[in-house]
Amino acid sequence: MHKEQLSQELLDRITTKAESTIREVISAALTEEINRALTMALTEGEFYRSISTDLQEGLKSIYLEINSAATGTAELPMAAQAAASPVADEMFSEASTQLGAILQTTEKATDSIMELVEKHLDMNDRAMQLLASLENGTARPEIAELRAGNEALGADLMEIMTTLSFQDLTGQRIKRIVAALQQIEKVVFELYMATGLSMKAMEQNPEQSVEEIRQMSKARATELKGPQDASTQTDVDDLLSQLGL
Repeated sequence: MHKEQLSQELLDRITTKAESTIREVISAALTEEINRALTMALTEGEFYRSISTDLQEGLKSIYLEINSAATGTAELPMAAQAAASPVADEMFSEASTQLGAILQTTEKATDSIMELVEKHLDMNDRAMQLLASLENGTARPEIAELRAGNEALGADLMEIMTTLSFQDLTGQRIKRIVAALQQIEKVVFELYMATGLSMKAMEQNPEQSVEEIRQMSKARATELKGPQDASTQTDVDDLLSQLGL
């Protein structure tokens, strides 16, 4: 009986000890898991807040570029800067291409017109010289009429030359728009690439710091946007496809 009592007491002690140990192990495991989950949640929250900030800054740059091109000013009030809105990258790329083509076409047409006008101005000068040499002839009324018509032609040609000066003004404006659109395209591309790369990196390496992910993603996006060979362009196309762009 005494032996059974000792066995029971020993069993009770072992059970109590095991229960305490199990409780401590479970408590420690739960605490660690809760801390890990909270840390992950905070990290993800910080990550997506940083993504949101990047998007807002990128969109603000887009808005400032648009208004700078439209108004010819480099600075806007803070209230206007805060009104940034999303714009489609494809639209800007197409607009940039089309405006560039318009600029080339108008420059070519203007050059051709000016060459013709200069040619006729030279011819006009020569005609005036010929008329002057005929003034002592017998066909004075006809010569006077021809002189008047020739003078009118010269005036018209000069007016055409003056009118064609629009090319300088419109050309400068179009060049500003093209430059702005190219800058917008660059900002949008880097914005998409950096945020997409950041999200992928966060999924693949959730333990990596947010700032490290952001810096690496921005550097990679800038690298891909720079001068490209065929292999780099393939990398860009593949990455854009993975990002659904």
